[in-house]
This record gives sequence, structure tokens and C-alpha cells, in this order.
Amino acid sequence: MAQNQQNKEFTPISQRHLVGLECYATDTPPLGGRIKADISDFIVREILPSGEILSTFENEKSSSNQSFEPGKDRYTTFTLIKKNTDTIIAAKILEKYLNIPFKFIKWNGIKDHTAITSQKFSVKGNCLTKLKGFKHNSIFLTKIRSSRKGMELGKLWGNQFTINIRNSIKPYDEIVDILNVWVDEINSTGFPNYFGMQRFGQHRPNSHKIGKLFFKGKYQEAVEEFLFTVYPKEYESNALFRINLEKERNYEKGLKDCPKPLFYEKFVIEQLAKELNYKKAYLELPISLCNLILSSYQSFLFNKAVSRRIKNGIPISTPVKGDVITILKDVKGSPSLVKYKYEGGNGWNDKNIEKAVLRERASILAPILGYKSNLADFPAFKDIYMKILDEEQFTLSDFMQNERRLYNFEGTNRAISIRPSNLNVSQAYITNNYPNLDLKGIKLEFSLPKGSYATILLNELRKSS
Repeated sequence: MAQNQQNKEFTPISQRHLVGLECYATDTPPLGGRIKADISDFIVREILPSGEILSTFENEKSSSNQSFEPGKDRYTTFTLIKKNTDTIIAAKILEKYLNIPFKFIKWNGIKDHTAITSQKFSVKGNCLTKLKGFKHNSIFLTKIRSSRKGMELGKLWGNQFTINIRNSIKPYDEIVDILNVWVDEINSTGFPNYFGMQRFGQHRPNSHKIGKLFFKGKYQEAVEEFLFTVYPKEYESNALFRINLEKERNYEKGLKDCPKPLFYEKFVIEQLAKELNYKKAYLELPISLCNLILSSYQSFLFNKAVSRRIKNGIPISTPVKGDVITILKDVKGSPSLVKYKYEGGNGWNDKNIEKAVLRERASILAPILGYKSNLADFPAFKDIYMKILDEEQFTLSDFMQNERRLYNFEGTNRAISIRPSNLNVSQAYITNNYPNLDLKGIKLEFSLPKGSYATILLNELRKSS
């Protein structure tokens, strides 16, 4: 079932190359444009397993007659709406407000920072009264309720997106035909299920570098990359602070001088001011962030592997011999535990696999590498990954680590392509000026299953370096 596929690569100067985003899947010309010109241009609503889509309206009422029944209820759940705020920072603010251990606060998934987002949170214990009194300029709580069960990372269907692209290269009415072709391509073949830039750091795309150094036991180099390295998109005040901190190595002074936006850096600097133990300093970060940074190196390797497959002219939505196929839980949904190996059309189950792919009920898998990964189980990706690991001078055993608080990086797998649900493209309205249309504005509405990145879909349209 192989099909021809051109190598549609990013320009060499693109920062996306740094995180393995090297190819496009669509043939339409670049439309450019800017995303997140205003936080209202990027709205993310969490979709629960039940299909419920969480609202981003701040004034939704909580159940006023809700009570906490000891012996029955164990958690307080709520919808958290945030504006231009990081998920983990929002959790840290709640930790301080409630005066409870951070580990008592749970959520289903990380949401974009520069956006308006809604997501489900839970707090262990009875916090009904106190949460109803919570006030913050950029964080709002609705639907505060008692519950038997709390949230758990990954326990969501996905996310619904409403996104405006501003200042496209041509007026909307001149690119309608291109947009229609693009929608047809995406609906037909999907797009690479890359991990997006925000997975690695939108302004400082280096979390995978830090993760690799940590896995290699190079803790000082990992911390120095986290604190010192300056990237082009950083604010000047932050960049100057990093330069001075590296030059002086005076962490007590650095703690006093640290700019307010460098929220996470303060955790590390504070520990270094007490003791020059680099591993311990790194582990002062919220454990969820520690794991996120470390696992981003796995994400980088996955991106490289998918890009290498596209460069080699191998399709990402049509299986070839040696591909491992997963049956999706629903149409365009998340992978299930059911897997088959495709034998090139002659296998006992190949016809059923082909039908499932055509019906959008199956996807090709690639491994997310870990110390238990067996590349022989993924023949179509074995040579690709072996070459990448050789280039990276990294072995699968490097993923083993003995810090009990961290994830067990044994490896998993991920679909290499994805199709959005209910993709709709129209002309955007001018910000805060409804119903006047934006001459060069594009509005996209769609849903993606958990773990997939809207910005990757936008890249396929914008094709901007």
C-alpha cells in the first residue's frame, strides 16, 4: 500500500529543526500568518472521556447546595479556566492558597500557556468552601463539586480548539481555494503526530537537551543548560540575567536578582545557593516538570524518526511492510491496546488492517524509546532509530535511572499521524470588533485526541520558519 510522498522540509534556519520537526506532510503553499497575537486567538477546551466539552466562561455557577460526604467523597473537583498562565504554575498558586501538598493537586493534561484554556482539576479532601472563595486575575474556578474520584494525567478524550491566524500573506478571499485544498489533504491523509514546540520550550527549545544530559548523568551540564543558555526569542532582561549568573556563579545574589518570569529557575538557584549539588538542584523543580523535561528527549527522538520516515519517501498514513498498526478506540480517536503487524498486503489480517485504515479506525505506531524498547518489534522503524541513536551517541540503557520520584522511562508507542475531527476553516473576526471580519484572518475549529498538538496542524497551513 505504499504511496509516493515528497520530502517537504522546513527551511534550515527554522528553530523547529532543533526539536526534530523537519518535514511537512501537505503540498499547499505557505500562508504564513501569526498565531497567538492575542490570547483570545487561541482557545482550548478539554474534552472529557464522556464527551463533555468544558466551557471557558468564567461566570458558570457551581452547585450551591453541594456538600462533602465523609466516607463517600474523597476529592473536590472543578473546572479551571486560565488565561496566559502555565498549568503547573496555576497548580502551584492553588497549592499556596489551599496550604496543601502539591501532590494533592491533579489534572488531566497540560494546556497551552499563551491561550484561554479550560481543564478539569481535583484536590484531595474537602476544599469546597475555600475554593469557592478563590480569586485571581488570570485563573478562574467553576463547577466546584465533591467527588469520589480525582483527576489523573491522561484521563481525557482530547481537546477542542478555536484558533485565529492573523496577517496571512494574502487576503482571505484570495486564499480560499488553497484553504479548501488544504482541508481536503488533512482530512484525507492527516498530519504528522509530532510533539510541538511547546513540548520543548516555546522561547527556549532546550528541554530535550536538558533531559538527555540528565539521562547521561551530566547533572552540572543539565543545570547549566537550564539556567545559562540564552536563546534568540528570550526577553532581554532574562537573557542578561542568565549571562551574568553564568559569569558570576553567585547563586545567593542570583536568587535576589532573578526576574519574576523565571519562576522555575528560582527553584534551582535557591537550592544551589544552599548546596552545590546539581542533581539535587534539578530535582527541586516540581516533579511533574522534572518528568516533562526528561521525557521531552523521548519526544525529540520520536520527532526525528517521523521526519526521517517522511524524508525517506515513506507515507505516514498508509502502512508499509513491517509497520505496527493500532486499532483506534473510536474514529480519529486515541490508540487502543490492540496491535497488528502489517505484512505488505499478504498477511493473514492485512485486508482488515487496510479497511480499518480507510475507515479512520487505525493508525501506524512508532516506539517512544525507553530502556525496555525492542526495536525488532517495529521493523519499519528499526533502521531509522538505530541511525538516530548512533548520531545522538545514546543507548536505550541510558534511559534507566534510580530516582524513585521520577517516571519509569521504559518506553511506549505513539501514532505517527493524526486526523482532526470536525475541521472547519472560515474567515476570522477582528479582535474585540465583532462582527467585522479580519481581511487577513483565518479561523480554524477542530478537535484532537489527547497528546496531539494543534500547533503542528497550524504549521502545516502556515509553513512558517
